[in-house]
Amino acid sequence: MNALITLVFNIMRLRAAPQDLPYSRVLMLLCISVYLLMGLVIASLDQTFDLALLSAGVDTLLLVGLAWLALWITDQQSRIIQTVTAFTATGTLFEIMGWPLVAYLQRTSADDPSSLSILLLVLIIWNISVIGHILRHAVDVPMWIGTGIALLYIYTSIRVMVALQIAGVATG
Repeated sequence: MNALITLVFNIMRLRAAPQDLPYSRVLMLLCISVYLLMGLVIASLDQTFDLALLSAGVDTLLLVGLAWLALWITDQQSRIIQTVTAFTATGTLFEIMGWPLVAYLQRTSADDPSSLSILLLVLIIWNISVIGHILRHAVDVPMWIGTGIALLYIYTSIRVMVALQIAGVATG
């Protein structure tokens, strides 16, 4: 287990690739479940349980969908297990690192900017780089293309989450 955590941290440091992870459906499903659970915990900070569950589920589907679509387009579906495992394992660690920052920033007012906002931005940029790195290896493209796809994914994910938040406020 320690070797697996080290490997995930090495992926986050851009020193390992998704293909270095074990090819295991069980590990992939475990990582998806933990990613979903962490998403639920973080979304619950400012949403009702139902909306948080929907947000976490949609976010998880978007991430798995990104892997599936990228691999389908490049006809490399055999890499889905390790790619989804890499996305969800690193995503879970980013969620764990971001959780206290998000919780703190939600308690402060918009008029009181915090240096922790910059730290959250750095975390987001790092996450985009890691997604780009994983995509680079998964679909055999240059890093700039992987990062561009990662930016598009993050933008889409944020827009969908905002739309869900607005819909939840309108119905709640």
